[in-house]
Amino acid sequence: MQVAPSQIRDQGLRYVMLYGSLLVLLVVVALPVIAIVLYAIFPHLNEGSFAAPFSQFSAQFHSSTLVRATINSVILACGVIVWTLVIALPLAIVRQSLSAGLGRMVDMLLMVPLLIPPYIGAMAWIILGQSHGFIEQWFGFNFHQLLFSPVGLSLVMGLHLFPLTYASANTALAATGRGYMEAALIYGANTWQRFYKIRLPLIMPALIASALMIFVLSIEEFGTPDIIGRRFGFEVMVTAIHNKLSDWPIDLNGAAILSLLLIALAVIAYQCYRLLNARYSAHLDGSQIANPAVGHGSHQFSKLTFFGFWIGVSVGLPLLAITLSALMKTQSGGLHWNNLSFGAFIQLFSGVSDALRALITSLSLALAAAVLCSLIALVASYTLIRLRPKGVSILELLTVLPNAIPGMAVAVGLILTWNQPFWHWSPYNSLAILLLAYLCLMLPYPMRMLTAALRRYPESLDEAGFIHGANDWQVLWKILLPSLSSVTFASGVIVFAITTRELVASLMLAPPGVETVATYVFNQFDQGSVNIGMAMSLITIVLCGALISLGQWLQKKVSS
Repeated sequence: MQVAPSQIRDQGLRYVMLYGSLLVLLVVVALPVIAIVLYAIFPHLNEGSFAAPFSQFSAQFHSSTLVRATINSVILACGVIVWTLVIALPLAIVRQSLSAGLGRMVDMLLMVPLLIPPYIGAMAWIILGQSHGFIEQWFGFNFHQLLFSPVGLSLVMGLHLFPLTYASANTALAATGRGYMEAALIYGANTWQRFYKIRLPLIMPALIASALMIFVLSIEEFGTPDIIGRRFGFEVMVTAIHNKLSDWPIDLNGAAILSLLLIALAVIAYQCYRLLNARYSAHLDGSQIANPAVGHGSHQFSKLTFFGFWIGVSVGLPLLAITLSALMKTQSGGLHWNNLSFGAFIQLFSGVSDALRALITSLSLALAAAVLCSLIALVASYTLIRLRPKGVSILELLTVLPNAIPGMAVAVGLILTWNQPFWHWSPYNSLAILLLAYLCLMLPYPMRMLTAALRRYPESLDEAGFIHGANDWQVLWKILLPSLSSVTFASGVIVFAITTRELVASLMLAPPGVETVATYVFNQFDQGSVNIGMAMSLITIVLCGALISLGQWLQKKVSS
């Protein structure tokens, strides 16, 4: 009698992996969110009382701080969306007429802004555009009034995030090809009509999806609004939460309500993004003609000049400002050869300095987060894609939820969860609390990579193993793990790189006397030691860029 592969499966393994994944994700993901909800509803929960539920909602929602911060966050996010579209859409359209090799090089260069941590990029733009900044020293004018305004703040954030919109628009435009455009040309449509009536409707779902993702990333960004916004009194939700937890008297209930509102905005935007991606997908006929490389001479030169301008503005100027600031002995000394030296780099690693301790701490935590995130994601993705036991929908929710939880909300939730007297042991005020935050924030990266990899591998591999007498453990250990090892390693490398630059959770949760690379750089900026901070920033950017490039290269190698 022939036995179906599903009958050979070890039912025990299904529930061990399901309940094990659920337990870990409940601690890492669910507890912080539950704590925020409970503290927002019950204002006296820290006293062990469930009295007066919802009593603080009215006071908080009538607070000018909350209303102003919420409105400012939405205005800022919408401004960032506008700037990313203004910058990215023309770039994506012009990109379609470049040759394949030149296009790939342009794509790579336009992704570099994502490698510069936002708070470092914000400080670089201040050094460039403020009064007596580099631009004024070079050209005699400055952008001080523009920079320290809502428009300037959104522009700085847009210059960091536009590669996401560019990648989405570029992919959508490439999928449409030029067949429809040529058909419209034959019927007499001009350039504007072809774009407005054909191309724009075809790429609109991709643009809206990217705009929603930009919205989520903008409302949860802390570094840039704090560094630039506070200089002209522009408070957003994340900076308001930070103030409630750092300024006396501490307002736990207000921080919880603001965090809950922040999570609600992020979840709504993220769910719209997911629904849009699921609802709209390109189903164009397979005979679409690829976009050719057109334009020679002056036309090609003008296109390259256009790309060169935006690459110079978004990549060249910030990196130049970071490098020069790191080399300057004093900021007041100006840009002169006799004011440049490698003293800041030497000071970073002379003896057992604070910088070296911060770097060791960040690398250690990043390594632990990379290993644990990869293991958790491997078990969870295998359970979701291959085992599919009953109750798997809860696991799926917990793996998706971190995508929509802002870093500030994670930090607040962990504080509210673990800073309680009833715990016999608590990770609070130790490096373990930072590790928990990193696990929650970084889990989406390996989850996306591993679930995609598992969906690519046919289940016939598993079934062949079952037919030959293997159980689930053996199939996982001898068939899937060797196939997934490269993807798992690549996801770990990306988690490692991103963790080393994480700011919000590190700033909110680092124990006394402990600094990470991000908090060290941020504190150096606050103390006025800009050259030291920029020297560490440059090291961070190079390290993160190399590691992320390695991870993406490994992922592409495995995919191909």
